[in-house]
Amino acid sequence: EAATVFGDPLAGTFVDKDHSVGEERFITVGYSSAGKLLVVSHTENFSNMRIISARVATAQERKRYES
Repeated sequence: EAATVFGDPLAGTFVDKDHSVGEERFITVGYSSAGKLLVVSHTENFSNMRIISARVATAQERKRYES
């Protein structure tokens, strides 16, 4: 389900500076195909993307996404 967040045209992706030691990590916030607002931590290199973790967005993250 987490991978479907990348299909959300309104998803936002940000560099995760706090956890980018040794490799650049990103956080993407967007709606999954199941209609859940998820926060997905991932890495990207060349043609590969690796999802590290995913969770439901907090109320504060939801407000930021919707504003």
